[in-house]
Amino acid sequence: MHTQRYTLRNLVTAAACALAACAFTACAFTAAPVHAAPPRSDFDVKVQVHEEEIRAEVSLFVRASPQRVWEVITDYERAPEFMRDVQMSKIIARSGDTIRVQQKDQVHFGPFTFPVETVKEVRLIEPSRTESRLVSGSMKRYEAKTEIIPEAGGTRIVYRSQAVPGAMIAPFATESRVKRETEERFRQVRAEILRREVLAAKQ
Repeated sequence: MHTQRYTLRNLVTAAACALAACAFTACAFTAAPVHAAPPRSDFDVKVQVHEEEIRAEVSLFVRASPQRVWEVITDYERAPEFMRDVQMSKIIARSGDTIRVQQKDQVHFGPFTFPVETVKEVRLIEPSRTESRLVSGSMKRYEAKTEIIPEAGGTRIVYRSQAVPGAMIAPFATESRVKRETEERFRQVRAEILRREVLAAKQ
């Protein structure tokens, strides 16, 4: 369930600290009003396609406990029950906190539907994140990280991925098409989280 664009993190952090110091000094002399940071969006999807590589970044807030979110995003065996295009998903190996997941999937780009078969290695770092990488399959490359972040009133899911699709899919994988497909999949995940949260509340 799931980007590596932040290679200049140290420089960005240093610049941010310098700006913060300047802002603090300015406030001390001008008594400028302090403005609260804008609220984060409940659901935001960004997709970039650069040459062959697709980079996706998702931020999704759901009104459910982190435990419920973890339960759903790591429920690989039952994924076909709540994700429309996952035809088969099973754990084929397990070693400590690392599993291998085999999946058969369908990807929709407009009127076109493409089969995708993969074996992924997934590291489960409970209860905060999963890290996935492609072992074999019909994609050329796939790496992803999914983070679970507790927030007031619920939990935020942050997903970042880098993928290089197979030759059959690549010509159709435009930014707008990949964004729509990604949004739909995360809506299905959110719906399952909320469904289980409601069931748990009734028990």
